[in-house]
Amino acid sequence: MPRFDCVCVGLTTVDVLALHAGELREDEKIPAERIAVDGGGPAGTCAAVLGRCGLRTAVLSFIGQDAWTGLVLGQLEAMGVSTGLVQAVRGMATPVSLVAVSRRNASRTILWNSQGAGRRRVPMARLLRGGALDTACLHSDGHLMDLSLRLAAAARRAGILVSYDCGSVKPGWERLAGLADVFIASHKFTRQLGMAIPAAIRALRARHGFQVAVTAGEKGCYYYDEARGKVGFLRQRPYAAVDTTGCGDVFHGAFLARYLGRRDFLGALGFAQETAGLKTLELGGRAGIPSRSWLRRRL
Repeated sequence: MPRFDCVCVGLTTVDVLALHAGELREDEKIPAERIAVDGGGPAGTCAAVLGRCGLRTAVLSFIGQDAWTGLVLGQLEAMGVSTGLVQAVRGMATPVSLVAVSRRNASRTILWNSQGAGRRRVPMARLLRGGALDTACLHSDGHLMDLSLRLAAAARRAGILVSYDCGSVKPGWERLAGLADVFIASHKFTRQLGMAIPAAIRALRARHGFQVAVTAGEKGCYYYDEARGKVGFLRQRPYAAVDTTGCGDVFHGAFLARYLGRRDFLGALGFAQETAGLKTLELGGRAGIPSRSWLRRRL
């Protein structure tokens, strides 16, 4: 049995969130109803959901050795995530996102900087000693593209499931897609391609043959229905949303938690939708993740 059920590769951040009722305007001081600090980043939050679901999970990210280090590692560990593969780099600043969340419609405006995480290098031998490929699944958000490509190629050779969260068009995305078994993109990605979501799904499926879906926010999720040979749609039930920060990241974690246990693509998408919807009820990408008992009962 592998050491991990899933290793998540990519960006881990600290999110500083401000909930506001007004409009964002230049050169103005805008009062915030609430300010919160939470963990964030696609790979980090995906791993947090998997850990809370009870899966043996590790995250491979680059952070700094600074005032945020303890918060990043402590929160992940509290959620059941192994941080042995997190690279705390001296002289690097931990990636921080500033998130303005609108009380009016729960939308968020994010200012972020990866602090050059995608350009960082680490010897493959060190990662292998840490268990980066001692896993049933390798999941990448594409932010550490060079590292993800090397690990995904090795994972495919070893028969490890490769999952790709393609949030946007990034250099190297087509190569990583070619190594993926499961590909879930955002509607932003298809918009950048200049394609309607159903057409993008059909093209991706025809080219790569993987299981593929595209999330469309509060509308729902499009997916390729293998049984019917056509694009299907799962409508998202409405929630009284407070904050949509991290919804996609929570979606990916919940999807994998269900999919890795049952290999039920449609059922995993439905579970991911429900979990991500509940997340919107709280301020913060991880603060709104449902409780351990709820997740495990639903799984």
